[in-house]
Amino acid sequence: MIWDQFLSEADRRKLGQIGRTGPDGLGQRPAIMVIDVSWGFAGDEPGEDILASIKRWPNSCGAESWQAIERIQILCDAARAQGVPIIYTTGQARADAWDIGSWAWKNSRTREQVPVSVQERDANEIVAPLAPTSSDAVIYKRKPSAFFGAPTATHLRRLGCDSVLLTGTTTSGCVRASAVDAFSHGFKVAAVSDGCFDRVQASHALALFDIAMRYGTVLDTQAGISHLNGLADQRTAG
Repeated sequence: MIWDQFLSEADRRKLGQIGRTGPDGLGQRPAIMVIDVSWGFAGDEPGEDILASIKRWPNSCGAESWQAIERIQILCDAARAQGVPIIYTTGQARADAWDIGSWAWKNSRTREQVPVSVQERDANEIVAPLAPTSSDAVIYKRKPSAFFGAPTATHLRRLGCDSVLLTGTTTSGCVRASAVDAFSHGFKVAAVSDGCFDRVQASHALALFDIAMRYGTVLDTQAGISHLNGLADQRTAG
């Protein structure tokens, strides 16, 4: 697994005895969640190194963002073909950043304003390749979790969903926080490993490990599509 290289030999021995402590398995009525895949977090130049990207987009994750975006796009296309709901999240704040709260205390880059006149793009706008359609839902949030202070759980229940497939950024931040809250709300959780991205490989890998150990399942895009297709086959057979 992606996290194996970051585990010590002692960790491996422990895991061989205790295994995973969290739930496993996928739901029968999933929704895809695309967490914060905006210009601000992805940058606007596919393939651009993070150190170059953050000069214009202070919170960018650089080239790895766009590798994940390709996978998310494939997953979303498959979901729409099967009528599976897609829920996007992105940030929202006043123009003067008065209401960004604790983001400003922790992350000095958040206070670095990128003039719209220079970029001609809103940092919170979902990147163009993943632009939501009229059938998708967009939820605006101010904190890491897609559920905190937002109607996400209500929307999922209204849609009849029992589970979420999480994609987006950052794996160790907003994706992980959303996984914890989705689990706490009683939804089955899966994180799509190649559809999530972070600024640091270790953070990405170990956040996925944490989700797999405690809150749900970790799978790749192809396994996610196979799951969606399998559910469609079950409906057809029924």
